Amino acid sequence: MDRVDDFDALSVSPAGAQVGARGSISRGLYLSYGIGMIGDRVFGYTPALLLLVFMTNYLDIPAAMAGTAIFIPKIVVVFIDPLVGILSDRIRSRWGRRRPLMFAGAVLTSVSFIALFYVPHIADVWWRTAYMSLMITLGFAAYSLYSVPYLSMASEMTTAVAEHTRLMSIRVVFMAVGLSIGAFSGALVEFGGGGLAGYRFLAVAFGALCLATMLVTVLGTGSARQCDPDGAPMGLLDQFRMARSNRRYLLLLLVNMLQKIGEGIGLASYAYFIVYFVHQPIGAIGPIIVGTLTGQILSQPFWIWLNGRLSRPFVYTIGVAGWVALLLIWLGLQDAPLWQLIVMGVFSGISAGGFLSVLLMMLADSITTDATPGASREGTYSGIWLATEKVGVAVGALLVGSLLGLFHFVSSTGGMDTRQPAEAILGIVLVYVGLNSLVYAASVIPVWSYARRRLA
Repeated sequence: MDRVDDFDALSVSPAGAQVGARGSISRGLYLSYGIGMIGDRVFGYTPALLLLVFMTNYLDIPAAMAGTAIFIPKIVVVFIDPLVGILSDRIRSRWGRRRPLMFAGAVLTSVSFIALFYVPHIADVWWRTAYMSLMITLGFAAYSLYSVPYLSMASEMTTAVAEHTRLMSIRVVFMAVGLSIGAFSGALVEFGGGGLAGYRFLAVAFGALCLATMLVTVLGTGSARQCDPDGAPMGLLDQFRMARSNRRYLLLLLVNMLQKIGEGIGLASYAYFIVYFVHQPIGAIGPIIVGTLTGQILSQPFWIWLNGRLSRPFVYTIGVAGWVALLLIWLGLQDAPLWQLIVMGVFSGISAGGFLSVLLMMLADSITTDATPGASREGTYSGIWLATEKVGVAVGALLVGSLLGLFHFVSSTGGMDTRQPAEAILGIVLVYVGLNSLVYAASVIPVWSYARRRLA
């Protein structure tokens, strides 16, 4: 069985030179880079967690229509993300290539978050749905301006595999922080008065948080290493061909797609599952995700240690196996006390901390080992990667909305107090536990194909 140390021999600079074990990232730079992940995840995951619920239970949009309204904008973003990646590769400024777009993205993302939950009164359900779809499109287009160059920075800040490992681990830690904050969004809605007024309060509070944390990264990474490749910038089709030629990257792209479909399914159905099956208030999601945060953070040294002794695909499989087993255990937690759910959150966070960090480590490896001469490739790879993430999460929401509609979920303006028929609750369980498990388990297959290709 190969150890992760073998990846050190594969790490090369764009010019093809071997990279030494030492790097150049300071502790302050690690922190500055990681903090921006809080705003990134708050924007990326709070809508994933609550937007479908907001539309079905507060705007009276049928579940299937709501899922479609979330899905369509993400298809548009598929074309925006790679273009932003290419633009970030080509920009020349005293702020570098990435940070000008990140600054614009930080401001526009925050404004978009506020606009997303300030919904005017629209009587017709079709026009109401169209409005939401438009706001989602504009919001995630703005989010691309920040998220694409943000991910690109990680691959050019260092070419040392050990620093890639630490950088991605720190990214996962702050990802957990952002997700944990987003998990309290339901409680924040109630604190803000509930109903539509509560969602507006949430939008302003989280919009400000996104702006503050994203700007920390924009302003704090000025000293980060930047690549300035030789040669003329490549065109869109040429860059797609370049990414396509990196077979290991394509396999990881498939892993990412499956992982994000599962994530989209889980996030879109989680509030329904907690309220209608587990019989806890929506505010209980916050403490449970705090448990998840704790598990992810405390487990990172363990996963880094394990990555030093086992191959990354094997470590990824361990994380996924734990995640699937815990999903099945949820079936026995109906009417369970909150403390038991928090413990489940801790163990779920431990498992997720493994497969999330390992996938990002493998991504950094696959980009670093692509020694295409003179190619400005990080932005293209990141743009395609993030487009895949957004589509995957959107497919998950579409599946949840469609299946809840198939199981006759009742939409309303009455919030989470709306009673649901037994068949709708069955549909929620089948989606959150069954479909979620299958998708994550399937993601292991291309990971091992990646391992075989690396050894070829």
